[in-house]
Amino acid sequence: MADEKIKLIKDFLSNQDSNIDRSFSELISKRNRITIPEFFDYYNNLFYDIPQLGSLSHKELVDRSIEYLGNYNDPRDSEIIDLNNEIDILTQRVNQLELNEFENDFNDLTTTVVVTVALKDGGWPNKFSRVKDRTRTTHRLIFNDYINSAKYTDNSYNFFQNKTFTFQTTSPTFELWYSGFNDVKNNSNPVAWRSSGTQIYTIPSEDDTFTVNLNLTSAEAHNAPYPPSWTPSDVDDVPVEVQATDGNTGDDNTMGPGGNQSGGNPKD
Repeated sequence: MADEKIKLIKDFLSNQDSNIDRSFSELISKRNRITIPEFFDYYNNLFYDIPQLGSLSHKELVDRSIEYLGNYNDPRDSEIIDLNNEIDILTQRVNQLELNEFENDFNDLTTTVVVTVALKDGGWPNKFSRVKDRTRTTHRLIFNDYINSAKYTDNSYNFFQNKTFTFQTTSPTFELWYSGFNDVKNNSNPVAWRSSGTQIYTIPSEDDTFTVNLNLTSAEAHNAPYPPSWTPSDVDDVPVEVQATDGNTGDDNTMGPGGNQSGGNPKD
């Protein structure tokens, strides 16, 4: 009788065990699951305790959410792009205004210097017709304001005989230097037109144009080399601009930065 009772109990328990759902969902206690509102309550309470970076961090939450959303565009990105474009436009306007202001200030400080060179007949030679080589490059004019590169031109007596040059400068002072040589017929000493060293000029502050008449009188040049060895010699290769001429004939086309034309015997 006792054996029959034991068998009945085993059969009952076996039937009960077959009715149990052994899936994963049944193994998790429903009591441990939280609702979405509860999740956000926990999130808000733990917000400042969650680290910014790491496996369990704010960045991890953001990355997973963005990945889940797919092709997410932050509306602030387009706003940032618009603001950057506006900054670029404003920067260009500011730069242009500053450039215009600089150009106006520069123009206000710029003076036009007009230099007229005139080669005059002096006591040597006593007959000016004796001057030789009038188209040979043996003359030089230098303009230097010590702000820009010094400008100069090498050319002939015919070119410089009566010529006008213009220079632009922002310097209150500038220097001029002139030297020219020509042979004389039937004499070993050449004739020279040259400034007395370097001529220094001061421009009045109110002048927009400053005029210099560089009148040079011929004089005997003892033992002068031909062609001359220029001094000073440290002048940059920048030609001056010929603004006007009185119509003298000569090799005007050779104006510009050039060396001495040497070789051969001087010719009339």
